[in-house]
Amino acid sequence: MADEKELQRSHKDIDKLFNSLENLEVEGMDEILNEIKKLEETGLYKRLITAFKTENRLKKDRLITSEELLTIPILKLADENLRFGGLLTTVFTRSLIVAKIFLSIYSFIEFIYCMFAGRPTNWDDALNIFFSGLDERIIFALDKFDESDFNDLPEPTTEYFQMLRKVRWKNERAKKTYDKLTKLMFEIMDAVLDFPPLKEWLPTYRSTEDLFILLLAGCSAVNNERVNIEAEDVLIAYKTFFKLIKTDVTKYKAIPERLYGIGGYGSSLKVGYLVCQKCGGYYQLELGESPNDFEDFCDCGGHLEYRTALND
Repeated sequence: MADEKELQRSHKDIDKLFNSLENLEVEGMDEILNEIKKLEETGLYKRLITAFKTENRLKKDRLITSEELLTIPILKLADENLRFGGLLTTVFTRSLIVAKIFLSIYSFIEFIYCMFAGRPTNWDDALNIFFSGLDERIIFALDKFDESDFNDLPEPTTEYFQMLRKVRWKNERAKKTYDKLTKLMFEIMDAVLDFPPLKEWLPTYRSTEDLFILLLAGCSAVNNERVNIEAEDVLIAYKTFFKLIKTDVTKYKAIPERLYGIGGYGSSLKVGYLVCQKCGGYYQLELGESPNDFEDFCDCGGHLEYRTALND
Protein backbone atom coordinates (compact mmCIF):
# COMPACT_ATOMS: atom_id res chain seq x y z
CA MET A 1 0.00 0.00 0.00
CA ALA A 2 1.46 3.34 -1.05
CA ASP A 3 2.01 5.99 1.63
CA GLU A 4 0.67 9.53 1.36
CA LYS A 5 4.01 10.90 0.18
CA GLU A 6 4.18 8.41 -2.70
CA LEU A 7 0.61 9.20 -3.72
CA GLN A 8 1.31 12.91 -3.80
CA ARG A 9 4.46 12.39 -5.85
CA SER A 10 2.59 10.21 -8.34
CA HIS A 11 -0.33 12.62 -8.78
CA LYS A 12 2.10 15.48 -9.28
CA ASP A 13 4.13 13.61 -11.92
CA ILE A 14 0.99 12.44 -13.74
CA ASP A 15 -0.43 15.98 -13.84
CA LYS A 16 2.89 17.33 -15.18
CA LEU A 17 2.96 14.69 -17.92
CA PHE A 18 -0.64 15.41 -18.93
CA ASN A 19 0.14 19.12 -19.20
CA SER A 20 3.36 18.49 -21.10
CA LEU A 21 1.60 16.23 -23.62
CA GLU A 22 -1.22 18.72 -24.11
CA ASN A 23 1.36 21.41 -24.85
CA LEU A 24 2.82 19.35 -27.70
CA GLU A 25 -0.34 20.25 -29.65
CA VAL A 26 -0.53 16.98 -31.58
CA GLU A 27 -3.86 16.48 -33.31
CA GLY A 28 -5.84 13.75 -31.56
CA MET A 29 -3.90 14.00 -28.27
CA ASP A 30 -7.02 14.88 -26.25
CA GLU A 31 -8.67 11.59 -27.26
CA ILE A 32 -5.63 9.58 -26.19
CA LEU A 33 -5.31 11.36 -22.85
CA ASN A 34 -9.00 10.76 -22.16
CA GLU A 35 -8.52 7.05 -22.85
CA ILE A 36 -5.57 6.95 -20.44
CA LYS A 37 -7.68 8.59 -17.72
CA LYS A 38 -10.27 5.85 -18.14
CA LEU A 39 -7.75 3.04 -17.61
CA GLU A 40 -7.72 3.41 -13.85
CA GLU A 41 -11.44 4.20 -13.58
CA THR A 42 -12.63 1.10 -15.47
CA GLY A 43 -10.14 -1.37 -13.99
CA LEU A 44 -9.36 -2.60 -17.52
CA TYR A 45 -5.63 -1.94 -17.28
CA LYS A 46 -5.36 -3.86 -14.03
CA ARG A 47 -7.21 -6.81 -15.59
CA LEU A 48 -4.85 -6.76 -18.57
CA ILE A 49 -1.72 -6.74 -16.44
CA THR A 50 -3.16 -9.48 -14.22
CA ALA A 51 -3.76 -11.59 -17.35
CA PHE A 52 -0.13 -10.98 -18.36
CA LYS A 53 1.01 -12.17 -14.96
CA THR A 54 -1.20 -15.28 -15.19
CA GLU A 55 0.02 -16.25 -18.65
CA ASN A 56 3.70 -15.76 -17.82
CA ARG A 57 3.54 -17.87 -14.68
CA LEU A 58 1.77 -20.76 -16.40
CA LYS A 59 3.79 -23.70 -17.61
CA LYS A 60 2.26 -24.79 -20.92
CA ASP A 61 2.10 -28.47 -21.88
CA ARG A 62 2.50 -27.69 -25.57
CA LEU A 63 4.16 -24.68 -27.19
CA ILE A 64 4.23 -23.65 -30.83
CA THR A 65 7.74 -24.36 -32.07
CA SER A 66 10.00 -21.82 -33.77
CA GLU A 67 9.62 -23.79 -37.02
CA GLU A 68 5.83 -23.59 -36.74
CA LEU A 69 5.98 -19.86 -35.97
CA LEU A 70 7.90 -19.28 -39.20
CA THR A 71 4.94 -20.62 -41.20
CA ILE A 72 3.07 -17.45 -40.18
CA PRO A 73 3.48 -14.97 -43.07
CA ILE A 74 4.20 -11.98 -40.82
CA LEU A 75 6.87 -13.73 -38.76
CA LYS A 76 8.43 -15.40 -41.81
CA LEU A 77 8.84 -12.08 -43.63
CA ALA A 78 10.11 -10.37 -40.48
CA ASP A 79 12.72 -13.10 -40.04
CA GLU A 80 13.82 -12.84 -43.66
CA ASN A 81 13.98 -9.05 -43.94
CA LEU A 82 14.66 -7.54 -40.51
CA ARG A 83 17.52 -7.73 -38.07
CA PHE A 84 16.67 -10.05 -35.19
CA GLY A 85 16.99 -7.47 -32.41
CA GLY A 86 18.89 -7.03 -29.17
CA LEU A 87 21.31 -4.55 -27.62
CA LEU A 88 24.00 -4.73 -30.32
CA THR A 89 21.46 -4.27 -33.10
CA THR A 90 20.07 -1.17 -31.40
CA VAL A 91 23.46 0.39 -30.63
CA PHE A 92 25.24 -0.22 -33.91
CA THR A 93 22.45 -0.01 -36.49
CA ARG A 94 19.89 2.31 -34.85
CA SER A 95 17.22 -0.15 -35.92
CA LEU A 96 13.80 0.69 -34.50
CA ILE A 97 11.77 -2.16 -36.00
CA VAL A 98 13.42 -5.57 -35.67
CA ALA A 99 12.13 -9.12 -36.16
CA LYS A 100 11.87 -9.85 -32.44
CA ILE A 101 9.46 -6.97 -31.87
CA PHE A 102 6.73 -8.75 -33.87
CA LEU A 103 6.27 -11.30 -31.10
CA SER A 104 4.73 -8.51 -29.01
CA ILE A 105 1.63 -8.67 -31.25
CA TYR A 106 0.89 -12.24 -30.26
CA SER A 107 1.78 -11.54 -26.63
CA PHE A 108 -0.89 -8.88 -26.38
CA ILE A 109 -3.46 -10.97 -28.22
CA GLU A 110 -2.68 -13.72 -25.70
CA PHE A 111 -3.09 -11.46 -22.66
CA ILE A 112 -6.41 -10.11 -23.96
CA TYR A 113 -7.56 -13.61 -24.89
CA CYS A 114 -6.89 -14.74 -21.31
CA MET A 115 -8.68 -11.68 -19.94
CA PHE A 116 -11.87 -12.26 -21.95
CA ALA A 117 -11.84 -16.05 -21.65
CA GLY A 118 -11.51 -15.71 -17.87
CA ARG A 119 -8.88 -18.46 -17.74
CA PRO A 120 -5.34 -19.25 -18.90
CA THR A 121 -5.01 -20.06 -22.59
CA ASN A 122 -4.60 -23.63 -23.86
CA TRP A 123 -3.31 -25.21 -27.07
CA ASP A 124 -6.50 -24.58 -29.06
CA ASP A 125 -6.44 -20.96 -27.93
CA ALA A 126 -2.82 -20.66 -29.06
CA LEU A 127 -3.81 -21.78 -32.55
CA ASN A 128 -6.45 -19.05 -32.66
CA ILE A 129 -3.98 -16.47 -31.34
CA PHE A 130 -1.27 -17.21 -33.90
CA PHE A 131 -3.20 -18.39 -36.96
CA SER A 132 -6.42 -16.32 -37.09
CA GLY A 133 -4.97 -13.52 -39.20
CA LEU A 134 -5.64 -10.98 -36.43
CA ASP A 135 -1.94 -10.08 -36.64
CA GLU A 136 -2.40 -8.90 -40.24
CA ARG A 137 -5.57 -7.02 -39.34
CA ILE A 138 -3.68 -5.13 -36.63
CA ILE A 139 -0.65 -4.34 -38.82
CA PHE A 140 -2.50 -3.19 -41.92
CA ALA A 141 -5.75 -1.77 -40.50
CA LEU A 142 -4.47 -0.58 -37.09
CA ASP A 143 -7.35 1.03 -35.14
CA LYS A 144 -9.79 -0.21 -37.82
CA PHE A 145 -8.71 -3.86 -37.36
CA ASP A 146 -12.20 -4.90 -36.28
CA GLU A 147 -13.94 -3.07 -39.13
CA SER A 148 -11.90 -4.37 -42.07
CA ASP A 149 -12.66 -7.34 -44.28
CA PHE A 150 -9.70 -9.71 -44.00
CA ASN A 151 -9.86 -10.47 -47.75
CA ASP A 152 -9.46 -6.76 -48.53
CA LEU A 153 -6.22 -6.38 -46.58
CA PRO A 154 -2.93 -6.03 -48.47
CA GLU A 155 -0.78 -9.12 -48.79
CA PRO A 156 2.32 -9.01 -46.57
CA THR A 157 5.29 -8.44 -48.87
CA THR A 158 9.06 -8.30 -48.77
CA GLU A 159 8.89 -4.65 -49.83
CA TYR A 160 6.73 -3.75 -46.83
CA PHE A 161 9.19 -5.28 -44.39
CA GLN A 162 12.17 -3.70 -46.10
CA MET A 163 10.50 -0.33 -45.56
CA LEU A 164 9.95 -1.20 -41.89
CA ARG A 165 13.67 -1.88 -41.63
CA LYS A 166 14.38 1.74 -42.63
CA VAL A 167 11.90 3.32 -40.21
CA ARG A 168 13.27 6.17 -38.04
CA TRP A 169 11.81 9.01 -35.97
CA LYS A 170 10.92 11.98 -38.14
CA ASN A 171 11.89 14.57 -35.55
CA GLU A 172 12.28 15.33 -31.85
CA ARG A 173 8.56 16.09 -31.53
CA ALA A 174 7.65 12.55 -32.61
CA LYS A 175 10.20 10.95 -30.27
CA LYS A 176 9.14 13.18 -27.39
CA THR A 177 5.49 12.19 -27.92
CA TYR A 178 6.43 8.53 -27.67
CA ASP A 179 8.73 9.00 -24.65
CA LYS A 180 6.27 11.10 -22.65
CA LEU A 181 3.34 8.78 -23.33
CA THR A 182 5.53 5.83 -22.36
CA LYS A 183 6.42 7.53 -19.06
CA LEU A 184 2.78 8.45 -18.41
CA MET A 185 1.65 4.86 -18.98
CA PHE A 186 4.32 3.71 -16.53
CA GLU A 187 3.01 6.10 -13.88
CA ILE A 188 -0.59 5.01 -14.56
CA MET A 189 0.43 1.35 -14.23
CA ASP A 190 2.05 2.07 -10.87
CA ALA A 191 -1.09 3.85 -9.66
CA VAL A 192 -3.41 1.10 -10.95
CA LEU A 193 -1.40 -1.57 -9.12
CA ASP A 194 -1.15 0.57 -5.98
CA PHE A 195 2.61 1.12 -6.29
CA PRO A 196 3.83 -2.45 -5.93
CA PRO A 197 7.46 -3.24 -5.07
CA LEU A 198 9.61 -3.84 -8.14
CA LYS A 199 9.00 -7.37 -9.43
CA GLU A 200 10.60 -9.25 -12.29
CA TRP A 201 7.39 -9.42 -14.34
CA LEU A 202 6.65 -5.67 -14.18
CA PRO A 203 9.61 -4.55 -16.33
CA THR A 204 8.80 -7.41 -18.70
CA TYR A 205 5.25 -6.17 -19.14
CA ARG A 206 6.38 -2.57 -19.59
CA SER A 207 8.93 -3.43 -22.28
CA THR A 208 6.39 -5.60 -24.10
CA GLU A 209 3.84 -2.77 -24.18
CA ASP A 210 6.43 -0.19 -25.25
CA LEU A 211 7.69 -2.35 -28.10
CA PHE A 212 4.13 -3.08 -29.22
CA ILE A 213 3.35 0.64 -29.42
CA LEU A 214 6.61 1.30 -31.30
CA LEU A 215 5.80 -1.43 -33.82
CA LEU A 216 2.29 -0.06 -34.41
CA ALA A 217 3.68 3.44 -34.91
CA GLY A 218 6.17 2.09 -37.45
CA CYS A 219 3.41 0.23 -39.29
CA SER A 220 1.31 3.40 -39.34
CA ALA A 221 4.17 5.22 -41.07
CA VAL A 222 4.78 2.48 -43.66
CA ASN A 223 1.04 2.08 -44.30
CA ASN A 224 1.17 5.72 -45.37
CA GLU A 225 4.24 5.04 -47.53
CA ARG A 226 6.66 6.77 -45.16
CA VAL A 227 9.78 5.57 -43.35
CA ASN A 228 9.63 8.36 -40.77
CA ILE A 229 7.46 8.00 -37.68
CA GLU A 230 5.52 11.18 -36.96
CA ALA A 231 3.86 12.15 -33.67
CA GLU A 232 0.47 11.31 -35.20
CA ASP A 233 1.65 7.73 -35.87
CA VAL A 234 2.29 7.30 -32.14
CA LEU A 235 -1.30 8.38 -31.41
CA ILE A 236 -2.65 5.91 -33.99
CA ALA A 237 -0.63 3.22 -32.22
CA TYR A 238 -2.25 4.08 -28.88
CA LYS A 239 -5.73 4.23 -30.45
CA THR A 240 -5.12 0.72 -31.77
CA PHE A 241 -3.87 -0.47 -28.38
CA PHE A 242 -6.86 0.94 -26.49
CA LYS A 243 -9.36 -0.55 -28.92
CA LEU A 244 -7.60 -3.92 -28.91
CA ILE A 245 -7.66 -4.31 -25.12
CA LYS A 246 -11.43 -3.67 -25.18
CA THR A 247 -12.06 -6.27 -27.90
CA ASP A 248 -13.08 -9.87 -27.24
CA VAL A 249 -10.36 -11.43 -29.38
CA THR A 250 -11.64 -14.96 -28.66
CA LYS A 251 -14.01 -14.48 -31.62
CA TYR A 252 -11.07 -14.61 -34.06
CA LYS A 253 -10.58 -18.28 -34.97
CA ALA A 254 -7.66 -20.01 -36.66
CA ILE A 255 -7.82 -20.11 -40.46
CA PRO A 256 -7.95 -23.87 -41.27
CA GLU A 257 -5.55 -23.62 -44.22
CA ARG A 258 -2.91 -22.04 -41.98
CA LEU A 259 -2.98 -24.99 -39.60
CA TYR A 260 -1.62 -27.38 -42.20
CA GLY A 261 1.21 -29.30 -40.55
CA ILE A 262 0.89 -27.47 -37.20
CA GLY A 263 0.90 -29.58 -34.05
CA GLY A 264 0.77 -32.85 -35.90
CA TYR A 265 -2.33 -32.08 -37.94
CA GLY A 266 -2.83 -34.40 -40.91
CA SER A 267 -1.10 -34.16 -44.25
CA SER A 268 -4.35 -33.23 -45.98
CA LEU A 269 -6.73 -30.37 -45.31
CA LYS A 270 -9.63 -32.78 -45.96
CA VAL A 271 -9.67 -35.14 -43.04
CA GLY A 272 -12.70 -37.24 -43.90
CA TYR A 273 -16.47 -37.36 -43.63
CA LEU A 274 -19.19 -38.72 -41.36
CA VAL A 275 -21.84 -40.21 -43.67
CA CYS A 276 -25.32 -41.33 -42.59
CA GLN A 277 -26.10 -44.86 -43.84
CA LYS A 278 -29.82 -44.11 -43.76
CA CYS A 279 -30.41 -40.65 -45.26
CA GLY A 280 -27.07 -40.18 -47.04
CA GLY A 281 -26.35 -36.87 -45.34
CA TYR A 282 -22.73 -36.14 -44.48
CA TYR A 283 -20.49 -33.82 -42.50
CA GLN A 284 -16.93 -32.96 -43.54
CA LEU A 285 -14.57 -33.01 -40.57
CA GLU A 286 -12.39 -29.95 -40.04
CA LEU A 287 -8.77 -29.79 -38.95
CA GLY A 288 -8.44 -30.94 -35.37
CA GLU A 289 -11.77 -32.81 -35.37
CA SER A 290 -11.99 -36.56 -34.89
CA PRO A 291 -14.88 -38.96 -35.63
CA ASN A 292 -14.75 -39.76 -31.92
CA ASP A 293 -15.83 -36.20 -31.15
CA PHE A 294 -19.32 -36.91 -32.53
CA GLU A 295 -22.32 -39.12 -31.72
CA ASP A 296 -22.68 -42.39 -33.64
CA PHE A 297 -26.13 -41.53 -34.96
CA CYS A 298 -27.56 -38.95 -37.37
CA ASP A 299 -30.57 -36.77 -36.49
CA CYS A 300 -32.68 -39.08 -38.67
CA GLY A 301 -31.69 -42.05 -36.52
CA GLY A 302 -29.31 -43.58 -39.05
CA HIS A 303 -25.83 -44.78 -38.12
CA LEU A 304 -22.90 -42.48 -38.98
CA GLU A 305 -19.95 -44.07 -40.74
CA TYR A 306 -16.53 -42.47 -41.14
CA ARG A 307 -15.18 -42.33 -44.71
CA THR A 308 -12.01 -40.76 -46.08
CA ALA A 309 -13.85 -39.76 -49.27
CA LEU A 310 -17.48 -39.43 -50.33
CA ASN A 311 -17.10 -41.87 -53.24
CA ASP A 312 -15.84 -44.76 -51.06
